[in-house]
Amino acid sequence: MKIDFTNKTVVVTGGTRGVGAAIVQLFQECNAEIIATGTNLDNLKRLNEKSSDKRTKYTHLDFISDDSVQNFLGYIEKLGRIDVLINNAGVNKIDSIHEISENDWDWMNEVNLRGPFLITRSVSKIMKKQGYGKIVNIASVFSIVSRAKRAAYSTTKWGLVGFTKAIAHDLAPHNILVNAVSPGFVDTELTRRILGEKEIEKLVSSIPQKRLADAGEIAKAILFLTSDHNTYITGQNIIVDGGFTSA
Repeated sequence: MKIDFTNKTVVVTGGTRGVGAAIVQLFQECNAEIIATGTNLDNLKRLNEKSSDKRTKYTHLDFISDDSVQNFLGYIEKLGRIDVLINNAGVNKIDSIHEISENDWDWMNEVNLRGPFLITRSVSKIMKKQGYGKIVNIASVFSIVSRAKRAAYSTTKWGLVGFTKAIAHDLAPHNILVNAVSPGFVDTELTRRILGEKEIEKLVSSIPQKRLADAGEIAKAILFLTSDHNTYITGQNIIVDGGFTSA
């Protein structure tokens, strides 16, 4: 099954590391024009300088800065055409209900929920005019199940899935398909730093496939949903977790 994004513009928030970087790499292999965002200005400059694919542009977007958000929205509105939006940027802090601060609660909601709303509202107007578009919101298995110290994170990801389902109805008449992808535990530097090796060993034992996901496996699900091969899937939450939530 050949997938080609030649002459298509793809926007990926949080596209500089982990799953986001894997998404960008896969779309590069499919010849897409890519706008990938990140928060670290030095890293963005380095990525732009070292990138061999001049169809990819790394640009700044920080959802906790209103100026940054407005600058980015102004930038994408000038692009003229956007075929695919992938709301991947997200943050997490593991704290119990009695430990989490109001600032951290607000921070996670700003990045994980309000951010996708603002970007989607703007991009979907462009898609509506062109009569075509694909949107994927990156949620989490914690939009399906949860555990201790995930109150804020789960709240944002359940909310993101609800947002996905609602706007799928709004945008379907305009030939815009909207889905969520909920990854399980992905083998990234961030996962290993947050959880630690002992916790990962315990976690792996509870996953039927007995391993963490590779970031590229998540990217492949997103690639299909945003490709021309997907003509009828919308309003769904696609779970990619090695069977973790199947029990």
